Amino acid sequence: MSADGAALPAAPPGRSPGAVLPLSAAGLFAIGCWLMLGDLGIAMRERVALPSGLELLRRNAASDTTTSLLLATVPAVLSVLLVPFIGYHSDRFRSAWGRRRPFLLVIAPIGCAAMLGLALSPVLGAWTDTMLGARSPGARICNLGWFCLFWTLFECAAISAASLFTGLVNDVVPQGLLGRFFAGFRIVGLSLGIVFNSWVFALTDHYLAEILAAIGVVFALAILVMCATVKEVCPPGAEPAPAPRGRCTLLVPRAHILECFRYRPYLWIVAAFMFACVTFSPFNTFCQYYAQMMGISKAALGSMTAHGYMFSIASAFGVGWLADRYGALRVSTVFMGMYCAAAAIGYLTVRDEGSFRVFYMAHIIISGAYFTAASSMPMALFPRARFVQYNSTKDLMVVFGNILVSSAQGPILDWSGHDYRLTILSGAACALLAIVCLLRLRRVTHAPGAC
Repeated sequence: MSADGAALPAAPPGRSPGAVLPLSAAGLFAIGCWLMLGDLGIAMRERVALPSGLELLRRNAASDTTTSLLLATVPAVLSVLLVPFIGYHSDRFRSAWGRRRPFLLVIAPIGCAAMLGLALSPVLGAWTDTMLGARSPGARICNLGWFCLFWTLFECAAISAASLFTGLVNDVVPQGLLGRFFAGFRIVGLSLGIVFNSWVFALTDHYLAEILAAIGVVFALAILVMCATVKEVCPPGAEPAPAPRGRCTLLVPRAHILECFRYRPYLWIVAAFMFACVTFSPFNTFCQYYAQMMGISKAALGSMTAHGYMFSIASAFGVGWLADRYGALRVSTVFMGMYCAAAAIGYLTVRDEGSFRVFYMAHIIISGAYFTAASSMPMALFPRARFVQYNSTKDLMVVFGNILVSSAQGPILDWSGHDYRLTILSGAACALLAIVCLLRLRRVTHAPGAC
């Protein structure tokens, strides 16, 4: 099936729409609850860890270039190698615990350890500064060095866990319910965001280390409990391919990537997701600094975010139903068009606190609706048996696009004198390019001989 619910003329090899075993309503409810618990751990990165990391960078007077480099570019460069590697080997891995859960069981404690290290980074920075003495570049630089190390480690763990979690969901959830399941996951993440922004965000002024440590513990425990309770079923036709041996076990064969691009619509799929990612990331990265420049307090920003998330929660199941009914591709295109219009108007009108508040709410609501609608789109386009292979290769290309944008956005903002309206302008331009790709993808997937 295509993302619009129509049959694809030709699907990539290994497509198996009925890959999951039939489940009762009680079984689906139980799986949904445990998967939502796992998603709680996955959501810690975006909803809690990122704003907390930004606060730690602010305390160390990091420039826009440094912020963009540490929060986006460095982790993205490393994940270029890590995510396809894990995707390739998890698709081929077989064990009594399945093919995704063994990797998640290793990744979760690593992410926890990284966040605990991040919580201790000011202490480690002061210790390093003292140990180096006259050769020290200064306590601030030492703090940023430890931040870079632990944040990169956490990002690698979190990004890998998110990729594997998507593959696990694709393996155990029936195809026709994916939109509503992902709407449920969105509600979990948004609820976490509401709790953080309403009651925890303001506490980062005095309890930042404790909050960072708690992020790591929740991240690990949620994923580990999910792995212990969700039974993973390998889909039919997912027999393992011959595994590489020797030195090649540490590599991702070039054929693994080239095979994905033999599927004709794949280039348009990659381009659509790439432009969608860079549509929202610049404003998301710097919205806290932008709000501060507009005179909006941390408590007020947290309250606005919580209210936006509440609206997204109220609409999540409706958006998920629309994606299941009319196709994730069609519904995602509509919401991306709405965001393009909102960003274009925002660039022209955001001049003060009041106009910033209006655009910020529109940004949260429309981008949230897009992510809810688009979350099940890869499942409709990629084969179940090799889903993580196709999806992780797509993520690899998206990361390259994010690297280019994140490498440029910091220096451009520094050079412009911190003109954060440019993040809105880039959102409008990239949204327009994403719309072009999504419309073209609909034509390609409906054309004869699409594969």
